[in-house]
Amino acid sequence: MIDDRLLEYWERESAARTRLRNQLPASWRNDPRPDMDVVRELYIEAMLRVKQEPSARPVAINDDDR
Repeated sequence: MIDDRLLEYWERESAARTRLRNQLPASWRNDPRPDMDVVRELYIEAMLRVKQEPSARPVAINDDDR
């Protein structure tokens, strides 16, 4: 028996990663340096995390907690 409860989630996440890869600048996608594939994947994972956590907005210089 195959458990496919996570299939829809996996397909959605995979499609999101593909969209982000396609949106990268050509200079990133075509960079021949061996470590750039790691940089690209880390960037994509970070962007997915930011999009999933809408409350995690970057702090601006003029933000004041007082």
